[in-house]
This record gives sequence, structure tokens and C-alpha cells, in this order.
Amino acid sequence: MKKHGHYCKVCGEYKANEKFSGKGHAAHICKACASLPPEKQAEMMTINRLLSLPWRLSKAQIDWLKRRTRDRRPEVREIAQHQYEMRFPPRELFTDEYDFLEDTFEDEI
Repeated sequence: MKKHGHYCKVCGEYKANEKFSGKGHAAHICKACASLPPEKQAEMMTINRLLSLPWRLSKAQIDWLKRRTRDRRPEVREIAQHQYEMRFPPRELFTDEYDFLEDTFEDEI
């Protein structure tokens, strides 16, 4: 089923036609979000993009996500780190894997 209204790329909601100003239609920014300061708009757009990332990421998306993990805004940084850890969990070797690796390298030497 088709969504009614227009999509606001700042808040990520579908809103009625009346909620957009003349330039807001083309920019996909509703009146409420247009009144926010540009820094807040950028932060909300980044958070919206982070929360709607696909599971399989392209190389460009991975690079973008890595850069967001070092973002100066704490909320963006926290969400980006969580998204990155979900997709790329830290790999820890277990003790039996260490033993296997030690045995393998000792045999080669």
C-alpha cells in the first residue's frame, strides 16, 4: 500500500501536504524541521540514516559508518558505534584457538 503524504528526510516521517512549505516539498523538509537550526537538522538526518541502514553495507556505506563512530556529536557517535558493533562484532580468540595456533606454528618452525 502506498504511503500518503510526503516524506520528511529530517524527522523520517510521512506528513500531510499542508505540513510542507513551498521550498520544503522539493527539499523534503517539513515546516517543523525547517525551523530547527541547521546543526540539529544535520544531526537528525544522520541519526535517521544510521537507523535505516541496510544489513548488507557497500564499501562506501562501511566507510561512512566508520567515520560516524568518531563523530563529535555524542548521540550520533553512540548510535554509530552500536550499529558498527552489531554488523562487525569484535572477534576474540578462545584459549583452545590460541593452543591450536601455537601448535601449528611450532610444527612449521
